This record gives sequence, C-alpha cells and structure tokens, in this order.
Amino acid sequence: MQHLPRRRRGWIIGATLCYAVISLVFVLIRGVTTVAQETTNSVYQKPTYSSPIALSADNTLVWSVIPGRNRVSVIRTDTNQVIQRLDVGKDPQGIALDPNNKFAYVTNAADSNVTVIKIDNANVNQFSAQIDKRVGRDGNLTTGAEPFDIVSSPNGKRIFVANSGQDTITVINAEKREIIGNIDLRNSLCNVGDRDRHFQPRGLAVTEDNSRLYVTRFFSFTQEGGVQGNDLGREGVVCRLNINTQSNKISDYAPAATIKLAARETGFAPDIQASAFPNQMQSIVLRDGHAYLPNIAASPSRPLRFNLDTHAFVNRIDNIGGNENDGGALNLHLGARVPEAGKKKLFFANAWAIAFTNQSGAGAAYAVSAGSDLLVKLNVSADGVLNFTDSAQTTRYIDLNDPANPATSGKNAGKNPIGIVINDAGTTAYVTNFVSRNVSIVDLTNDSVKKVVSINPLPKPGSQAEVVLVGAEMFFSSRGNFVGPAAVSTQERLSSDGWQTCASCHFNGITDSVIWQFNAGPRKSIPLNGTFNPRDRNDQRILNYSAVMDEVQDFETNIRNISGPNGLNVQGKPPAECSEPTAVAVSPGNFDPNHGLLFGDNGNINQAPCEINPFRTLANADRQQHKVQLPGSNVQVNSLDALKEWVRFAVRTPNGALTSQELAAGQGKPEGGLKPGDVSAGKKLFFAANCQSCHSGGKWTKSRKDFVSPPSADEISTEKDLDPTTAPKPNAAQYLPRFLVDIKSFNLNVPGAGNAIPGQLQIGAVEKDTNNNDALGLDYDGDGKGAGYNIPALLGIHAAPPYYHNGACETLECVLADVNHTKVALGPDQRAKLADYLKSIDRATKPPD
Repeated sequence: MQHLPRRRRGWIIGATLCYAVISLVFVLIRGVTTVAQETTNSVYQKPTYSSPIALSADNTLVWSVIPGRNRVSVIRTDTNQVIQRLDVGKDPQGIALDPNNKFAYVTNAADSNVTVIKIDNANVNQFSAQIDKRVGRDGNLTTGAEPFDIVSSPNGKRIFVANSGQDTITVINAEKREIIGNIDLRNSLCNVGDRDRHFQPRGLAVTEDNSRLYVTRFFSFTQEGGVQGNDLGREGVVCRLNINTQSNKISDYAPAATIKLAARETGFAPDIQASAFPNQMQSIVLRDGHAYLPNIAASPSRPLRFNLDTHAFVNRIDNIGGNENDGGALNLHLGARVPEAGKKKLFFANAWAIAFTNQSGAGAAYAVSAGSDLLVKLNVSADGVLNFTDSAQTTRYIDLNDPANPATSGKNAGKNPIGIVINDAGTTAYVTNFVSRNVSIVDLTNDSVKKVVSINPLPKPGSQAEVVLVGAEMFFSSRGNFVGPAAVSTQERLSSDGWQTCASCHFNGITDSVIWQFNAGPRKSIPLNGTFNPRDRNDQRILNYSAVMDEVQDFETNIRNISGPNGLNVQGKPPAECSEPTAVAVSPGNFDPNHGLLFGDNGNINQAPCEINPFRTLANADRQQHKVQLPGSNVQVNSLDALKEWVRFAVRTPNGALTSQELAAGQGKPEGGLKPGDVSAGKKLFFAANCQSCHSGGKWTKSRKDFVSPPSADEISTEKDLDPTTAPKPNAAQYLPRFLVDIKSFNLNVPGAGNAIPGQLQIGAVEKDTNNNDALGLDYDGDGKGAGYNIPALLGIHAAPPYYHNGACETLECVLADVNHTKVALGPDQRAKLADYLKSIDRATKPPD
C-alpha cells in the first residue's frame, strides 16, 4: 500500500515549547520551519546509480532533466506521454527518485544546489508535483560547486550528491530533506597520488544492501612513474565509501578504499598497437558483484589520428562487496569493425552510460554512444563479462538518429543520448537525448525505437537560439545529417565512420584533461570557455597554445584531419577537383569532398574547397558550407559558423569552489568549503605578484584577437630548419609570434630535460609533435620569434587540470611553485592561499582590468 504523506502544521510560539503529538509533529520555532519526517517503506530491489533520467520504483514514471533548459519532465510509461514539466535551477544534470514516489531530487550544476520536488499525487491519472518550498531556500539545498550526479540509496533513506567542483559528496537525509554533511574527498584516501589534485567526483552507485557508495574520479591522473602524453601514463580511480544510511553522523559515511583502473590495450593490434587509459568516467553501474564504467578512453601517444586517439571503453570492477579489483575493459569500437547485415559501419563514439535487462546471471546490456546517437547492445555472461552480440568484430546497435527510418528521423531523431534506464521486465529502455530534447523509447524485444517523446520544444526558426542548437549538434555529434541533394555524402561528415566528436576531447566545451601529441607538439585540450569573454562575446582570444589559429572555424582542419580520415593522399586516393584555386592552393586538391563542413567557394556542394588554412589566404568564417535544417524549421543554418556560435554563447564556465560561508548561507554544511580568509588573502597575493599583467580582462588572459581574419603576412612566422642534416628538426607550422609569452616552460618537468620545478613530480610530456619533430615553443632559427606560448585563460581554471601546455603540473600548487612563472618565490602557505583564490574564479568573479 502506498504510504501517504502526513499533513503539515505550523505552531508559532514565543518561547521554547515541546509538544508531543501521536501521529504527526511539526514545529515552527522562532519563525524557522522544520520539515516533517517521511517514513520510507518501499525500496529499490537492486543497486542504484546516478543518471540524468530515472525510473520510479514502481516503473510507472520516467523523469528526465533537460541540461541547459532548467527544467525536468515527467513521462507516464503506460501511454508514453509527458504529464508534467517543472522549472528547476540552472543547468540540471542529474535526478534521483525516492522509492516511495514522494520526492524527486535534481542537481543544478550552475546554481550549486539541489532542488527538492514534492510529489503530491503519484497516480499517473492525477499526477501532481511541485517544488517543496519548505526545504532549504525556496526548495533548494546548497551542496557545493557543480553538483552533477545524484543517487538515492536503495532503501530511500539517503541521497548522495557528487559536487564535481567542490570535491565533496553531500549526504542528505531523505526522510527530513536536510543535509547531514559533506564528505571531503580531496583530503581523503580517495585522492591518490597528491591531495592537491582536483578529484572531480562524478558517477555514483550504491549497493543493494545500502552499505557501500562508489564514486568515480572524472579525469585520470598520472600513475606512479607515469608521464603525460603517453598511453600508459595515467590511471583511473574509483573510490569506495562505507556508509550507514541509518546514521545522521557524517563520520559514518567515510572513504574506505580506492580501486585503480590501469590502461589497457585497445585491441586493434596488429594493425594498430596502442593502449588507452580510462577517462571522463561519468557513470558507474552495479550488477551482480561487478561495476561497469563506460568512458572515453584516451590514447595520446603519437601519431594523432582518428583510429588511435579516443576509444569507447567499458571498464569493469570485480568483487563488488568484497575487496574490489580491476576487471579489465571492453573496447566497444572493436565491435563496430564489421556491422550487422544491412547496417552502415559506425563506431561508438563517447561511451557515456549503460543499463542492464536483468540484475544477475546471463543477460543483455545497452551502452549509450553519446557521440554516434546509438545504443550498443552487449551480451552479459553469467560471470559478468561483457561480449559482443555476434562476433569479435560485430555487435548490434540501435540507431536513434537514422534519417532513412521514420521512427528515428525528423522530430523523432534522438541526438546526443546521455542517459538510459531499463524497466524491471527488461523489455523497454528510455534514453534521454540532450541536443534533440527528447526521450527515445526503445522496444528491447526487437531492438527498435517504438516512440520518441519531446520533453522540451526546439527553438524558434530563424532565432539565434536555433543557430546555437545547430552548433551544439556539430559539437556533440560524430556524424551529422546535412541538407541535400548532393552527389557527395550528406551524412557522417563530422568524423570517420562516427569515430569521435569535438566533445570527445572537450567535455561540455571544457577539456578532457589529456595531453595529446598534436601537430604543434604536446598540447592539452584547451578549455573553450575562455575563447570568448563572457562579458563581451565579441572579445576573443587567439587560439591554441602556440597561436596557430585565429578563428573557431579553423577547427575545420581538426574535423577533417584528426576526427576524419585526413587528406585523399593519406587515404590512398587520387587528388580531386576542388573549387576556387587560390594563391596557395590549386586544383586538383587533397581535401576529401565527403568529409568536413566546408565545400567549394563557388557554391559547388560536390567539391571541396581548394584551400583550408588557418591564416592564408582566406578567412574560414562565412565560407560556403554544409547546412543543417532542424525539425519543424524552414531555415537552413550554416553548420561551421553555428559551431562558432555555440562556443561563443553556450560554453558555460564551471562554478568556482564555494567557501564555507557560501555553503552555510544556502542551508548547506561548511565541510569541504574554502576558507573565506584564505581566498581573500590569495586575492591579495595575486595582485601583489602582478599576475594581472598576463591574466586580466573578462577572459582572464591578455590574449586578444585585434585584427580581422586573415592576419597579414607580416604577422605570420614559421621556424626554419637551419641544418637539415642535424637536430633539432623544428615543427614548421605557421604561428602568430606577437601573442607568445616566454616563461621558460618549454620542456617543463620533462624527465631528464633539465627544466624541473623544485620539489615537483617530473611528469611533463616530451616536446615532440605528432610527426616526431621538435615542438613549437622555442626560437629554433634565432630570429627572435617562437619562444613561449599563448597565455591561457584563468576563467574556471580549477575545472581544467593539468596545467601548462605539456601537462607539467597536475595541481595549481605546483604551478605556483614555478618561480619562472610567478616571478616571486612563494612559500607553501602563500601557494595554498593563492591556489584557493584561483579555485574560486568563475564567471561571477570580478576580473582584473
């Protein structure tokens, strides 16, 4: 029988009184309301896990957040219709339901809080829910910076929140909707290697017996003896916390063990010999004594090309409930090499979520490929091992975005799936799609999409919001569907067979934290939130560490040459006729007309342009390009220009870590908060050290594009090889030298290179480019140009470790120990306080002039 909520009363008194009431007690003391305790009778009969989509314990309701739209939607599962939408906080990322169908909890990443929703009537025919204004501040509990994932314990007594920007787990008493406290992961055994590392807790899962909580570290860090830019250099970490959901003492929720996940061979040998380490571990799901972690594994060793760099891993941890151990990984890409009969070859970009049809024994799993818009089916053996459905090279996939299928095209297309739940019968999956703002409902008895439910309307045709959404599709998709007709492909232009996306290396437009062996040398994936000034969207920095690009549209070369199959010559194909020869490019050309977003400058959609160059002789903005038309719109949007607009307007700077004072002000607990006095002292040190001379303005960098593309020829330089017979062999890429600042960081913390920061680990990536030439960053030819790097933005810097172009430091404290950088020697206490100030910097922080 469903447990009905108790009726609420308030008693106003002027002195302290005590009332005993048999069935219900509500007290209002000195104007402060205490929320009544709710008894929890129902439980989830299985482990629970965090997700942006959730299924009620009785399987009657599906709840989904809409990141970026500040809303949640509720779907009844008998008719698959939306029955209510509720406005919540900014950028909701996760949702958890109590098993009694009485409350829902939503993490609002941009507001640093959790919204509590009271379900007044869970009957699908009379459903009603509202924000519970009795809780916290207007229904919101401040938990910490960037709360992403959230999960209920199976017994419904506790809610756990992963505050990614705070390095804490908030424990909420679900019976009282009050915060018990915060678990500080940063200063715990969870933070292996260096307590100053930014743990960034993300995926959460609780065992069925409510005794253990597992939390993923989002990014991998170097393992002992490891270095950046190397396939074997890093390791993933999952932390296990022992928990007592009957206790209101935060000390009864404590880190107890760490499980390290090693790099694994990608499985493409002997054709490609490489390993990859687990990274961007967004999700963890428990089943029958095992944990499964879909992630975007990274293989950064040279050469840098599409079938080497990112991989779709599902890592496994064995012996859940005992002494956990690394159970290896399955690379989903291996199952895409030979598609099922009648299907196109598509790799499974950005493994992001997973769910199972049953909880023990043999069964099936469905993994979400967020970049390729696919569900990937896997067999689960009785011992928990995942296998492909057909052969070592073939596994089934369900295409959520097939333009040839009416069930998955137009308004029914599922774009950028980010979460999945499966009903208890194992017959139906519900998949929430970020870009298309809908939920795909999949019949698992025949592996087909049976219905798609819109959970939020698309933008008005012709609006700026429509352009930005098209840009999001270009950023998050590994495929793309473009306006035809054309003799060339109007599908799968964004990568080679759907291998990867822009988001593969830039989570939500920020970073994957990996040091890649790029064309210019070892380079971290730069956070894109500092590309444009959030206070003046026309103020743009020069791009990349070596100032080798000046327009977002220049990343057309990355789409073609890194995510795509590269030039025709690399593919073993002859040159093709191209449109509009220029002073530096003639026809026939080397660009593949079936990949990329630009086409012939004369408007010939069937030909590639003759020139695609970051600088000479054409600007890449506003060129002829493939177009996208959203469902219900009569407007065709330029795809590459839309990508720029998404970066310009939609990449949100993560919130800085909150102080203990800010946490308490939002009805939270102070544990894990920065000390206000230390932040204030750190700010004074920032200005005393003259940091603002390089890091000023709304982007927190003095790098500023002050010309109209393309730059004049006298602005452009290259490094010349003065003696081809001897070393060095400098990289020959074009760059803009006046934007480089030399702080002696070339070869920084590279083992044996003689440029170590005293007392810091030597983990920096070797200064070689993808072709094994010497990287940019030095003046090789003695012309007074080429030394140094383009100054990065400090905006949201806490969220984007490691630091320096080659990942020489994994903590801000390490950066501040570099006297060549700071120009003044700082003691340990000063470094700690200045680091705390840097951790607090976000969009709301007043920038230096």
